Amino acid sequence: MVENIINAIQANIKIIQIISYEQLRVHGFLVKASQELKQNLYVWNRIDGLCEWKDKKFEKSEELPPTQILEHFLEEIKENSILLLEDFYPDFTEDKPSNIALLRKIALLKPKNKTLVLSQPFHALPRELEKDVLVLDVPYPNHEEIKIIYKDVCKKYGLQDKEPDSELIDAALGLTIMEAERAFSIAVVQDKQLTKYQIPVVIKEKEQIIKKSGFLEYYHPNQTLKDVGGLVNLKSWLTKRGHGFTKEAKDFGLDTPRGILLLGIPGTGKSLTAKAIGNEWKFPLLKLDMGKIFGGIVGESEKNIRQALQIAEALAPSVLWIDEIEKGLAGMESSGSTDGGTTARVLGTFLTWMQEKTKPVFVVATANNIAQLPPELLRKGRVDEIFFVDLPTEKERKEILSIHLTKKGRKPDNFDLELLAKQSKGFSGAELEEVVKEALFQAYDAAELLKTEHIQEAIKKTYPLSKTMREIIENMRKWAKSRAVFASDQEPETLEQDTNSEVPKLKQEEIHNPFI
Repeated sequence: MVENIINAIQANIKIIQIISYEQLRVHGFLVKASQELKQNLYVWNRIDGLCEWKDKKFEKSEELPPTQILEHFLEEIKENSILLLEDFYPDFTEDKPSNIALLRKIALLKPKNKTLVLSQPFHALPRELEKDVLVLDVPYPNHEEIKIIYKDVCKKYGLQDKEPDSELIDAALGLTIMEAERAFSIAVVQDKQLTKYQIPVVIKEKEQIIKKSGFLEYYHPNQTLKDVGGLVNLKSWLTKRGHGFTKEAKDFGLDTPRGILLLGIPGTGKSLTAKAIGNEWKFPLLKLDMGKIFGGIVGESEKNIRQALQIAEALAPSVLWIDEIEKGLAGMESSGSTDGGTTARVLGTFLTWMQEKTKPVFVVATANNIAQLPPELLRKGRVDEIFFVDLPTEKERKEILSIHLTKKGRKPDNFDLELLAKQSKGFSGAELEEVVKEALFQAYDAAELLKTEHIQEAIKKTYPLSKTMREIIENMRKWAKSRAVFASDQEPETLEQDTNSEVPKLKQEEIHNPFI
C-alpha cells in the first residue's frame, strides 16, 4: 500500500482517495510514504483541526473549519507536503459546490509538490471528480500483519511471547486490525490463553462482523461429496481441482482453479454440492446474496460488490457461493433504462474480478433458469467449467434414497431400493428427500417400523416437477448438450408425458422453449 501511495505522488497525482475504516493504518502508510519521499505530513479532521507530524507524533497546528482547509492547502501549506483530510466527504456533496470547485482546482492546477489525500470508510466521490481522483482500497491485514496484532495482544495481557499457531492467524484473516485485536482480546479474556483452541471464539466474532455487511453469510457445512448422490463427473472434477490449490500444484505450473457454474433443474443438488465443496476442501464457505448487493444510493451497489469480493479474498483460500445467481441479475437486459445501468455495472465488476483475480477464491454459482443468465457469464474463461445438473437416473435415485435413509438412522439393505428407484422415475433429489420424510410420518402415525410400502405410498402421492415441466427440461437438455458438461456420467432418462389433464398448469409451465 505504501508503494502505491509513493508511486501516485511521484506520478504527480494531486488527489488520492484512500478507502478504509482504519485511520491508524492510513496514518502509518502516509508516515512511511512521507519519510521515504522526505515530505512534510499534515492531517486535518473536525475534532483536532490541522496537525503536523513532528517528533514521531501529530502536533496540533491550528483550528481550521472545513470551509477553509482547501484554500489553506492551496495558499498556506508549504511545498513538499502531504495533507490528509479525514472523513471530508460530507463537505463535497452537491450542496457544497464551492468545495467541489476547489477540489477540481487542486486537481487541475497541480500545485507543485503538494498532494491531497482523502481518507474515508467507503467510496463517496462527486461525479465531477471521478476523472481527477485516484482511488486506493486498503487491503485487509495479511498473515504477517495479523501476527503482529497477536503479539501486541499477548503483550497487553501478559501472555507468554511465542510464535502463534498458523491456524489461529488464518482464522483471523478477513478482519481489520481493530476487529482482529478485539477478537483476540475477547478470546484471552474468556479463556485466559490465545492458542488454536481459541479459533472458535475468533470465528464467532468474525461471523458477526461478516454478517454486519448484510450481503455475506459465513457457512459451517457438515455435508461432504459423499452426501451428494450421483453426479460422478462433477465430483470427479472437483476432487481433481481440489489438489490445484497446493504449493506443489503451483510449482508444477497449474493455474489456481477459478470456479464453476452449476446450471440445471431445481432440487437436483446444486446448492448441496456448493456446501460440500467448502467442507471437502476445508475452506471457509461464504454465501453471497446478490439481491442484497443492490442499494438505493448511486454507487452503493458497486461499493457493496467490491466489499464482498474483498472479504472473500481476505479469507482466501475460500469458496464463494452465489445461489440462484440469475435472480440477483434479473433485469440485466433492460438495466440501462430501468436502473440506470446499476445491474450491468455490478455484473461488469464481478466478471472483471473473476477474470483478473489472483487470490485463491473458488466461485460456485448456481442457476435454475438458464434463459435469465447474461451471455457474458456463460463465456468460457470466466469460470473453469459449466456443468449441467440433470434429474437423477434410476441408479442415482437408488443412491440418493440410500443416503437419506442412512441419515434417518435406517439401514438401506432393509428396503427394496431397486423397486423404489423404478417407481420414482422423474423425481429430483429434493423430491426423493421429501418422499423419505413423508414415509417416516406415515410410519410414525401408524406406530410401525418404516417399510418399503410407506415409501411407495409417499411416491404415489408426490407429483414431480418433471411431469408439469417436461418440455422445459427437454429444452434445457438440448441447450446443455453443446454448451455445458453433464454432471452425471449416466445417460438422462426419457421423461414421461403428463397424461393427467385434471392438473392445471401455471403459465410459466406452458412455455415450451425458455431460450427463445
